[in-house]
Amino acid sequence: MTVKAYEGPSTVDGQTIMLGIGCEDKGSKNTKTGPMVQVGTMLRDVHPVEAVRNGADKAICGDCPLRPTLHAEMKAEGTEVAEFPCYVKKYRKVAQWKALKAASVDHKRALDVLEGRSVRFGEYGNLSSIPREIAEPLLKVVKNHTLYEHDWRNPENQWLKLYAMASVHSPEEREEANSLGWRTFRTGNSVEDGEVWCPNHTHQIQCIDCNLCAGNTCGAKDIVNPAHR
Repeated sequence: MTVKAYEGPSTVDGQTIMLGIGCEDKGSKNTKTGPMVQVGTMLRDVHPVEAVRNGADKAICGDCPLRPTLHAEMKAEGTEVAEFPCYVKKYRKVAQWKALKAASVDHKRALDVLEGRSVRFGEYGNLSSIPREIAEPLLKVVKNHTLYEHDWRNPENQWLKLYAMASVHSPEEREEANSLGWRTFRTGNSVEDGEVWCPNHTHQIQCIDCNLCAGNTCGAKDIVNPAHR
């Protein structure tokens, strides 16, 4: 069952987007995260696969360098980018997209569903594409969570540093994000001072039991994980 927590303008470009909650009954089968409730964003009026092809996914992903069309452009220009673009398989989002389009917004039910649960926010899209007054109450009721923010430089998104990891792609970006008060998550082949390997990589600990990728709600070091697709 899918719960629609929001439908309205994207904070990025004003396109109509939706915030959906899935796996609230039986939990995700994701072997890395464990059975966490999944929260993600999608455009209302553009098929998820088409949104990736034509770049409309900017409404939910902003200028994330892993966004497929932007990743391809940057690579063609010779800009250093991650080896692989976003790993989310958009064709798997189609059924949820259709369910969300048909559903009514029920923010109170969304709060009830998430209260006391382990939640993977940003399963697809940046939570910053959703207005703060909608997103923050959801973050406050959960037991624990994971969340990554790609648009961490945006002054409007600084409130998220309490809850989210700045998703960075180099030690230089990490230093910049740290200077703004963010903890960071990056892909890489080695760790530097102030960083630790993702516990799933080293000890197969699932996200549901880890709790390190929750921004400044946690006082741990920054996190590094090898690239995957």
